[in-house]
Amino acid sequence: MDLTCLSLTQDNMPTVKRRRKKHLRNLDRNKSGRKATVKMATYSGDSKRKNYAAPTITFKGKEKARPQSFNEALAAGEVYEFKSKKRAERFAAGSWKKGKAKREAMKAYRKKKKERKQAKKNK
Repeated sequence: MDLTCLSLTQDNMPTVKRRRKKHLRNLDRNKSGRKATVKMATYSGDSKRKNYAAPTITFKGKEKARPQSFNEALAAGEVYEFKSKKRAERFAAGSWKKGKAKREAMKAYRKKKKERKQAKKNK
């Protein structure tokens, strides 16, 4: 799962700020039975206090999954706002999941974070 940081210049966006995990878990596409229903990326806003996580793929019903831009996610009401970059990254990595899926996602997140830290250190 790629975690991408982009600079955005949109204010007054209708983002989900509370009960984010519950909102994402209750999306219709998460109940579709597909393996990869949500792949997310992180985005940073104008100020350092605004960080976002949003899905990067979308589909409706039985149609094929396709890439989703930040603006499409915003229009669909699927952009989640956070005060810190770390929280947005953890949410995008899978902290919103439950049970075994959450444990596996967070283990992969920690492993990837450790690899990035080692690569940075070796430079």
